[in-house]
This record gives sequence, C-alpha cells and structure tokens, in this order.
Amino acid sequence: MSRQPIFNVPPITLWLSGVMIAIFAALHLLPEAAWDPVIVRMAVIPARFASLDQLPPLDALTVIASLVFYALVHYEPIHLIANLGFFLAFGSVCERHYGPRRYTVLLLVTTVVAALVQIAASWGEVTTLIGASGAVSGCIAAFCRLALARHDPAGRRLALNLIGFTIIANALFALMGGGFIGVDAQIAWQAHIGGFLAGLVLGAPRRA
Repeated sequence: MSRQPIFNVPPITLWLSGVMIAIFAALHLLPEAAWDPVIVRMAVIPARFASLDQLPPLDALTVIASLVFYALVHYEPIHLIANLGFFLAFGSVCERHYGPRRYTVLLLVTTVVAALVQIAASWGEVTTLIGASGAVSGCIAAFCRLALARHDPAGRRLALNLIGFTIIANALFALMGGGFIGVDAQIAWQAHIGGFLAGLVLGAPRRA
C-alpha cells in the first residue's frame, strides 16, 4: 500500500506557506528589537523608491529586493489566515497545472507587479506594503483562466463569481479600507488589482 502525504499540498505552495507562518510567529514571539530591522527592510515603502537613485548601492539593492520579500510578511492574524487559505486553495491548483517553473514565474511576476502598482498609486508616501495578497490575487486570476477555458459550466460559473467577488471586494476596500473585514488598517487594493491582472495575463492554460 502506497503512503499518502500528510499534507496534500504541492511543495512550493507548502514551503512558502511554512515560511509565512514562521515569519508571523517570529513577529509575535521575538522581541521587537530582534525582528523590526529585518521586517522594515522586507516591506515595500513607496517613499524609498522615489529616492532610489540617492541611496548607496547596497541599500538600493535591498529596496529592489523588497519587491519580492514583502509578500512573506504578515502581522495581523486575519491577514495571514485569509492569504494562506486562498493561497493553499488556488496556489495548489496552479502549481499542479503549470508545474514548478511556470508556477514560480507566476508567483514572482504577480508579486512584483502588485508591488509596482501600489508604489505607483502611493508614489513618495511613507506607507508600508506587506503580505502575499498580490500573489494570491494572481493565483485566483490564473485559476479563473483555467476554469473559463474548460467546457464545464459549473467551473465557468465559479470563475465568473470569483472575478465578480474580486471586483466588489476591492471596491469595498477602496471605499472602506480594512473596516470591511474588521481590520484597523488600509488595504492595498491597488496591489490586489495589479496581481489579479498579471495573473490573468500569465494564466493561459498549458497546451495539451
């Protein structure tokens, strides 16, 4: 009898989820002095990009690297739980369909595009962007493309419902901020839209 894995989640999605949980635990278990300098470096802050040409090379490289690493950082429990739930559900489907290489490209591109859209929308502001919402939005969009390409009415309805949910949810985030989900913080809805649009572009189904 063959052994079944404890977690039926493909490896990239599983390991990235573990990294997000570990960083979240560090934020809440370690003294602030231990993690704050690292997290500040990982977060995307639009004001840094506005003065990128004035920074020393190493600092500039760190700022550019934040376009990827910000996605691993969550502070609010509901932020982590929501992103992990959607990531495990839709990221797993995408990883199985696209394979590790294309899935990695999907995650990296949607993460970076989401950050760039948010930077453009908040140019020069001292605001902080953290969390995997951009990549998660990209995975949801890629899933929608897969579902719409199949001759399955139920799958197509689900995809259209997800697209509608994305539009409505981000419109509410734009109007109400985090109050929409009970969080006292601004929600980077522009990053969500950027990641979603990038996922739609990159999410073409594999050719048979």
